[in-house]
Amino acid sequence: MAKAKAETTDIVRGEFGKILGPASEYEKKTIALRHEYEAVVQAAKELTVIDSLEKVEEATKLGRLLQTGTKEIELFFKPIKQAIDNLKSPVLAAEKQLKDMLETEKTRLGTAVTVWNNKQRALREEEERKSRELAEQAAREEILNRACELEAAGDTEAAEAILDEPVMAPVVIQSVAPPKVQGQVAKFTYAAKIVDFQALVKAVVAGTAPWACIIPDEGYLNQKASLEKEGFSLAGCELDRKESTFFRS
Repeated sequence: MAKAKAETTDIVRGEFGKILGPASEYEKKTIALRHEYEAVVQAAKELTVIDSLEKVEEATKLGRLLQTGTKEIELFFKPIKQAIDNLKSPVLAAEKQLKDMLETEKTRLGTAVTVWNNKQRALREEEERKSRELAEQAAREEILNRACELEAAGDTEAAEAILDEPVMAPVVIQSVAPPKVQGQVAKFTYAAKIVDFQALVKAVVAGTAPWACIIPDEGYLNQKASLEKEGFSLAGCELDRKESTFFRS
């Protein structure tokens, strides 16, 4: 097992070394690109204030050079990333296949154990309910017998007082605790299920529920604004238009 792991690691390291290792085309080109555009970046950093047409022209010239560099970098890195993805893809697929195989059975067994535990809990609760009913019935019979004895003795008032007392049945305690299996952990997850969205909205508007309950779909709103542009109109919303400048290489 350890030998196979070491061999796999060596293969992966070797393949990545070919792509990204020292003296590789990746390293050479990365260094060359950095040297090529360092001067342009430095010139752009020094242009801190644009207060004339000449400065605008200079900024535009530098912006176009930077845009050219951006495209060149993207073109260079694209096949590198694809090569890495091609190397990584079968590894991730193999990992997923193995984990899915285990997770499937783990989930199935967990579900089966949960069903068993719930069934046993229901049986215990039913036994407890029956025991409580028997205990309450015995307590009521005891009160009734005491009331009959008092009434037979002529103490009607005391008999009526006893009948008015609440039934105090003894607490039912399980005689046998449910068995616990080592390595098994019960986990409860809780989630909210919306059954009446309009009622939820009314509660938010009324202030009895926080606004976080109905967070707006900003993705949809932004897409609608982008499509409709100046014609965008929606209750509670306004168009937020921002201008930016781009450069052509």
